[in-house]
Amino acid sequence: MKYPAIAIIEFKHIPAGIFTSDAMVKKAPVTVLRSGTVHNGKYIVMLGGSVASVEESYHEGLARGEGSIIDQLFLPAVHAQVHEAILGSRLPITSESLGIIETSTLSAVVKGADKALKGTDVSLVELRLADDIGGKGLAIFCGKIEEVSTAIELARSVVEPLTNWLSETLIPRLSGEILKQIEHSTSFSDSKLQLLQGGEI
Repeated sequence: MKYPAIAIIEFKHIPAGIFTSDAMVKKAPVTVLRSGTVHNGKYIVMLGGSVASVEESYHEGLARGEGSIIDQLFLPAVHAQVHEAILGSRLPITSESLGIIETSTLSAVVKGADKALKGTDVSLVELRLADDIGGKGLAIFCGKIEEVSTAIELARSVVEPLTNWLSETLIPRLSGEILKQIEHSTSFSDSKLQLLQGGEI
């Protein structure tokens, strides 16, 4: 993988977020994967790089951003599917069973998804981070129903505090129409406009 380790820090104050991000990048040779403001007024920085460099940068961020941090994550051995999802990839739905988790922070959903993938035989269909979902995190898994159920449990078990866990659902048999929509996008504005076959427009 290009980035064996990742770190995320979420700030409640934008100036503190920019100041701390700058200090983190100056502290060690890391790559800024994403950074900026998200709804509702949070500032988030996500870094990638070697384990040693990301860890050093992460601890600098914790020290500099103390008092303004909402949530944080250091993941020294990120799962390959999480790594690729962060970089923008999506996977097809290959099983009729679907699990969906929703968290209030990016750090929580990335940590949960990583734990779920390392402990079960599921695929990460989509990982949505903050934009267009109110700064929240969303992960969608597919697989055999028992594997998806366990994946949800594992994801929830590593979210701290538990108040960052918002909701989850398990769908044993996903309908064909919803499957097509999710494979395309979970964003309402990106959904394909469907005409009612044999009915009125």
